[in-house]
Amino acid sequence: MCSFLVSGSCPPGTYKMSSRQQECFPCPANSKAEEEGSVLCVCEDDHFRTPLDPPSAPCTRPPSPPRDLVHTLKQSTLILEWAAPNDSGGRGDLTYSIGCRRCVGPPRAPQVQCEPCGASVGFVPQQSGLTERTVTVVNLLPNSNYSFSVEARNGVSELLPNKRFYTQVNMSTSLPEHSKGGNPIILSARMEPVTVK
Repeated sequence: MCSFLVSGSCPPGTYKMSSRQQECFPCPANSKAEEEGSVLCVCEDDHFRTPLDPPSAPCTRPPSPPRDLVHTLKQSTLILEWAAPNDSGGRGDLTYSIGCRRCVGPPRAPQVQCEPCGASVGFVPQQSGLTERTVTVVNLLPNSNYSFSVEARNGVSELLPNKRFYTQVNMSTSLPEHSKGGNPIILSARMEPVTVK
C-alpha cells in the first residue's frame, strides 16, 4: 500500500474506491490505472473480471487448450482423456466442454462436411461443465467419421466470445480400436478465434 497524495487522490498505478479510505492500493495483477485519482484499476487487453470479482481481484484470462488428448474406441463407445492446460488463465474455476461432429468423407480429406452429432450420442457423466479430465461417449454409429473437441473454460471465457481454446481429434469407427500406445491418430491442439454467430 502507499499513502495517497496531499490532494487526496491516488497516483497512477494505484487506486482507492472511496475518498474515505486513507490509503491507496496498488493495482492487482494484469490491471492498470493510468490516471491520477483512479477509483479502480481497469483490466489489460484480453484480461477480465467477472461481475462477482471485487475490484481488488486480479484480472484473468481464458485458459489455454487442454493437452495430450487421447482416445480409446471399443465398438460404439469412445473414451476421451486429456491433461490440464498449461495455463489456467489465473483462475481456479476450470471446466471442460466436449464438442462432437459427425463428418462425411475420409478423415484426412481436405474438404470434409461435418454436422453436430445430435441427441442420439450420449456423454457420461455429461457434455459440458466437466471437472474431471475424462468423458465416455456412447451410441456412436458404425463406419462413421467423427470430430471431437475438448474445450477448456473458466469464469471469464464468456467475456471473450469470439475465441475458443480447444484440442481436437478426428477418428473413424471403422478403424481398429486406438489407445495412447496404438496406431497413429490425427491429433491437433489449436488456439484460434472462432466467429460465434
